[in-house]
Amino acid sequence: MKELKATRVKPGDRWTLVDGNDDKIYPSLTECLNAIFMQTGMGEFYLDAKAGEVHVEDGKAKPEPVKKYSLYGEEI
Repeated sequence: MKELKATRVKPGDRWTLVDGNDDKIYPSLTECLNAIFMQTGMGEFYLDAKAGEVHVEDGKAKPEPVKKYSLYGEEI
């Protein structure tokens, strides 16, 4: 499951960590990604450029969807 770790601070390419205790603003995406790596140890990042968000994958598999059946035993 993806977890939000950082958001972009306008204007420009400045970033801040969502769960950071300090309000530090990183002057580049590279420095922000390094801070996330140092904090979490996770190195797989997902960037949503339009939303200005950086997510990490927590490694947990998504649960299988529950199969539904009709009264006659046919899968819906």
